[in-house]
Formats: sequence, structure tokens, C-alpha cells
Amino acid sequence: MAYTRIKTNKQGKKYAYRITSTWDKGKKQARSTSKYLGTVDEDGNIIPKKTTRKTQQKNDTVVPKQPKQEKLIQDFGNSYLLNKVFKASDIYEPLKPFIDKYPELLSLMTYRLCNPGAMYNAAAWLEGNIAESLHKGHNLSSQHISRLLKAIGQEEVQRAFFKAYLQQGQLAEKQVIIDATALPNEGSSPLNAWGRNENGIDKQFKFHCVIDQDSQKPLFYRYTPGNIADVSTLNNTVEELKALGIQYKFALLDAGYCSEKNIKLLIDNKIDFLMRLPKSRRLYKEVIDQTASSLETLSNAVIYNRRSLFITQQEVELPGSKEKKGYVYAVLDPQKRAKDIQKLLEERNESPDERDEQKDQWQLRCAGIFTLISSKEIPTQELLSSYYTRQRIEQVFGFAKSDLEMLPVRCHSEDTIRGYLFLNFLLLVVFTEFRRKLGGMFTVEQALMLTKNLKCKVFSKEILVQEPTKKQKQIFECCDTIVPAKLGI
Repeated sequence: MAYTRIKTNKQGKKYAYRITSTWDKGKKQARSTSKYLGTVDEDGNIIPKKTTRKTQQKNDTVVPKQPKQEKLIQDFGNSYLLNKVFKASDIYEPLKPFIDKYPELLSLMTYRLCNPGAMYNAAAWLEGNIAESLHKGHNLSSQHISRLLKAIGQEEVQRAFFKAYLQQGQLAEKQVIIDATALPNEGSSPLNAWGRNENGIDKQFKFHCVIDQDSQKPLFYRYTPGNIADVSTLNNTVEELKALGIQYKFALLDAGYCSEKNIKLLIDNKIDFLMRLPKSRRLYKEVIDQTASSLETLSNAVIYNRRSLFITQQEVELPGSKEKKGYVYAVLDPQKRAKDIQKLLEERNESPDERDEQKDQWQLRCAGIFTLISSKEIPTQELLSSYYTRQRIEQVFGFAKSDLEMLPVRCHSEDTIRGYLFLNFLLLVVFTEFRRKLGGMFTVEQALMLTKNLKCKVFSKEILVQEPTKKQKQIFECCDTIVPAKLGI
């Protein structure tokens, strides 16, 4: 009878011996002989001792191969899939020189997409994720993440990235949407300033974003203190894009950017535009006076997304330019008009003695009407489809704030804030690309939850992937990715 015995010395090193038991008939007792086989590694594999050819010839004993020792089970599907989506996206090549220097950036981006929210849990996440096995030595401690954010917050890093990123395609033929959103910051920073947002007044800064109108892909971002009005930021946004060698032929903007100075800026740069007129503008009041009473006629009726609206168009002299002619559109939404009138009547009933009659009559006159101004003529049948693409940038901001949990910002130094915003810009690009690939079959949240359930077993030299479900296969197919049976380490 023979078996293998493992012995451990005081230093913790393990050795294997072949123990052979025989029966001594003369002494009528069992006797054992041992033979040294070699050392034992951490996975239980025997490393044979070095032998001479003479010794090898005498040794006719074959050491059986030890079974592979399973080290651990890790989450596989979501991280592996995001890694593939990231490497296929437009940001990978421009970002690759920096990833080569700071490889943890890829793991951090994967963590933020899989687990939006606080980054101090990234190290714990890494221990149970395939990223830990695929990217040996990655450090996602809080201190290292802070250093990483400062590194990617450097101006030269971002400038080199955007120059390479924006020059990948022919953006001179693109149409872009420009908008801004407020980002409250709980940290102390020179960028913080009191500003108004949808939740009231907070210390904040503004995140200005430029996206491709067709693909919804974020193209560029910049930030300003929270007390600087959007109307004052358009010039620098245009100039920064020009400095990076980017030109575009059409811009879609919100009312916050509307001013004579900005209209002249766009005209001088030969950029056509469509933007909403604020109610405070004199031109808005003139359009309401001229069209409100005659707007709701069959000749002005337009169907958009199964909604009936009324639109008029008139040629005007563009504010800020005496030579350039443009067009103003008045749009009446009957459903919104009904809601506006109901709200007005409820307010009058609540406090009838405190109302300004002239102001109420004006609100009744312009209820449900908004106006748009454009540098070029747009058919009324196409106007709303052009304007409502602006909602795409609202979706992008929604992804950042809700899906990626960009808020609240808790950064203090300007470099860290710049790095944090740059990280979220990169995440938005990957998020929108992932969402586009899914094609509506799954939401990003569903896809990440379903693929997280695809596990793998990690051995010393390879990773064995478990069998995917039907839905997991569909998600991988949407992203043109095959689920591997195994991976080498």
C-alpha cells in the first residue's frame, strides 16, 4: 500500500513524500519506507526534485498529477463585458497612453459603471471581481483613487485626450447640442459659488457639455463657477472647440444662451443655430402680440408624436445683427395651454385680492406658447423634431446624475474636481455607447445586473467561465462579444 504524505517545516514550506507500507512476515508487523518526491506549491501541486539521469533510470515510480486547486469564485460577466465595450469605444485609443501609465483607471471606470456611488468601496469590490485576477496589482484604495483623480485632472492630460478624441471623426459636418447643468459640491473649493438650480440655491459649479445631436455621444465638456450665467459661457466654449481644431455647422441651445452677443458670436463663426427665446425678451412679447389670437387655426396645425400643435413662422432681423435675417417660430401646445390656464385660475382663487390683473391677462394670453429663433429656415413640419433632440442632452445629464450617481460631488481641490468631472465624462461616453449597443432590448442597469450573475472559477493559471444563460448570451451578442469558456492569467 502506498500514499503521499505532505510535511510542513517551521518556515511553512511543504514537502511531499511517497510512503510505502509492507508486512514483515518474520517480525509479523507493518513496516513503512518513505521516498522524497519534491516541494509543494500553494495550489497543492508537487514540484519534482531535480534528479540525475542515473537516478531517473532507477526511479520507476510515477508521481500522479495533482488536481487543479480552485482558488476562488468571482463575478465575471459585467466586468468582462464592460471591458470589451470600453476597448471598442472611441475613447480607448485617445486614452491608451494614460491607461498604460495608470492602469487602475480601467478598473475604476468598471467599478463606477457597475456600482455607482461612493468610490471608497472600490477596493472591496475588486476583491470579488474578475478585474482583480485580470489586472494584477491594481490599487483602488481611497488614497490611490485621490492621486489618480489628481493625475487625470491635469490640463495637459485632458488637452491631449480631447485633441485625439475629437479629431477621430469629421466633426465639421456634425450638429451639436450645447447645454449646462448645476452640480452642487459638498466640498470646499474655489470653484464653489452660490447659484440657483432646480432644488433651490446651493454652493455649486456648472458642468457645460457638448454632445453629438445624432448619436448622443458626449464630445466635450468644461466647467465654471456656479454663479456665472450660462449666457456668459458660450464664447469660451466655442473658442475652446476652435482651439482644439473642431468646427461644426449647427448648434441647438437652450434659452439660457440667448443674447444679442451670443447670436452675433454664432453668426460670425458661421454656425447656424436654433434656440428658445426667453419670455423676458422683447422679441418674444412682439411675437405673442402678433400671433396669439390667430395661432390656433387648421392651416397652422402640425402632428408631432401623435400630439396636435400649432406653429407659425415669420422672418425677422436677428438680434445683434442688422444684416443677417432669421426666423421666429411660435408654437402652441393645447395640452400645455390647458394646464397653464388651470394653474392660473387656481392661483387666482387662492388669493383673489393679491393678484396683478395685467400680469394675469398676459399669462393667459401666452399660456401654452413658446417661441424659437433660428438663423436658417426650418419647415414647420420638421421644427419640433429638430428642437426636441435637445432632450437628448437632458438624458445625458440624467444618466450622469441618476445612473452614474454623479451627485453629490465631494471633492475639495481643483485638480481633484477636474479629475472627477473628466472621469464622469469618460463614463458618459461608455454608458451611451453601451446603451446604443443594447438597442432597447435591455436597459444598461438590467444588462449589468444580469451579466453580474455570470460567475467564473479562478485557478492558479487559468479562469474557467460558467455556462451563460439565454439572456446573458443575448446581452453579449448585442455587444458583438462571445462569452469565453476559459481565460489564461
